[in-house]
Amino acid sequence: MNNVVLYVRVSTDEQADKGFSLRDQEQKLLSYCDSKNLNVLKLFREDHSAKSFNRPEFKKLMSFCSTKSNKVDGLLFIKWDRFSRNTTESYNKISQFNALGITVNAIEQPLDLTIPEQGLMLAVYLSMPEVENHRRSLNIKSGMRRAFKEGRYVASPPRGYDMGRDSAKKPILVPNEDSPFIKLAFELLATGNYTQKDVIDELKRRGYSISKSALGRVIRNPLYHGEIHLEAYGEEKAIVIKAIHEPLVDSYLFHKVQQVLFGNKKQLGVSHKKLNVNFPLKGFVTCPKCNTALLASSSKGRSKYYSYYHCKSPCNTRYKTEDVHAWFDMFLASISLKPQMQEIVHRLIESKLKSIEKSKSLSPKHYEKREALKAKIIKLQDLYIDGNLDKSDYLQAKSRYESQLFELKLVEEQNKKNSELSKLYKNGLKKLESFDNQFKNSPIELKRQLLGSMFPKKFQFEENRVRTADINPLLNTIINVNKVSKGYKKRDKSKKQDLSQLVLKVGIEPTLPKKLDFESSASTNSAT
Repeated sequence: MNNVVLYVRVSTDEQADKGFSLRDQEQKLLSYCDSKNLNVLKLFREDHSAKSFNRPEFKKLMSFCSTKSNKVDGLLFIKWDRFSRNTTESYNKISQFNALGITVNAIEQPLDLTIPEQGLMLAVYLSMPEVENHRRSLNIKSGMRRAFKEGRYVASPPRGYDMGRDSAKKPILVPNEDSPFIKLAFELLATGNYTQKDVIDELKRRGYSISKSALGRVIRNPLYHGEIHLEAYGEEKAIVIKAIHEPLVDSYLFHKVQQVLFGNKKQLGVSHKKLNVNFPLKGFVTCPKCNTALLASSSKGRSKYYSYYHCKSPCNTRYKTEDVHAWFDMFLASISLKPQMQEIVHRLIESKLKSIEKSKSLSPKHYEKREALKAKIIKLQDLYIDGNLDKSDYLQAKSRYESQLFELKLVEEQNKKNSELSKLYKNGLKKLESFDNQFKNSPIELKRQLLGSMFPKKFQFEENRVRTADINPLLNTIINVNKVSKGYKKRDKSKKQDLSQLVLKVGIEPTLPKKLDFESSASTNSAT
């Protein structure tokens, strides 16, 4: 590899004190190229999230590589999470670069992708950042649910409310200057003498503009009479919580409006058809032509019934249920882990968690920033009390600083959870042993819950196999582990070794020892 293109990236929520600054990445890459006698054609600097490849500089990079593929031998970056935090899209992009004859690699996590075993480490490098993002998202969602259960509405405030702070400095909805108009809308509709259009016209005459769709959302929102409807999540059932903010209308007025709108008809308690145990995949398999969920039904032949998963016309997509279930059983077998493989995956994950903990150890700058933000909030309060700052500017700036403080606190909490995560992963991996049999023996309700966790965006079949592009990222890693295991067994059935010994043989750097020490590799191949 002679001519290379360099790529450095830092998102807005990653600070220089974490070791991700553009300048630091650029210096390391240039030093590496100098030591390896590599010619740098161009360097692309990105300030954008890696959740997708829809990034301005990366698009320019792709265009440059496409037009000058005959001159570009390789693309280099610091670590794989600088390249992407989306497992599925990463594999697609790597394939595109390979098709152009361009090698993709990370100088601090080098891999030789011509060696099949190293595909295992690539899967780990790519999936761990995505899993980490998902864990952070779950932590935020968990925090919001705790606030909701306390009666605090912490999402975007609806019309008539602003987000304020109570005496304990916690978020709470407070009525704003629009609240009298919202209350008037309820009062007018409750009389039964006004249509929604009449109410919109009356509000407009009084100087308040609102669309029909927005008014519809307002008059159906239980927040206005002091209720928070928390949707079901996981094993938690949906609940109604008494809110602590000031309601704009009382419960009687709110329900009176609902009666006027719906003519005293019941809006809840809609009956649903019982789930059919013969079609557990109904609603999860989509048509490859129109991408809509396939239906399922049986039809009577001359001597017996025949069952199918099928699409509406004109697609005419149709699969026999026995074929679909056989293909899906093959997929379940691919994510079932034997005890030996469970240990390998757990050791890899444990190694990555340790490297993440080390790379994300909090520097003094983190705590300095935290104290600086607290000082800024106190200064804001002084300016507001002295009359040098109006209320809207004060609330806006205060909200921004408190949001940054909240993010710093999440980082501190995350650093304490790696040991807990390791135990969770280990217990979870045990449950994947003989997962295909567990799925078959589960009741229909549990089967559909498992399907929802495996396929957030549903799935299709390609060449009689489950298309694995949109599955849970950890399952992608397990599938790759099983592939490596099968390939190794075919090549050498006489030796019983730890598969992890073959994971990293050769990289851009000199050859590593055959036996991989997971503890030491955590420090040499740290991942964010």
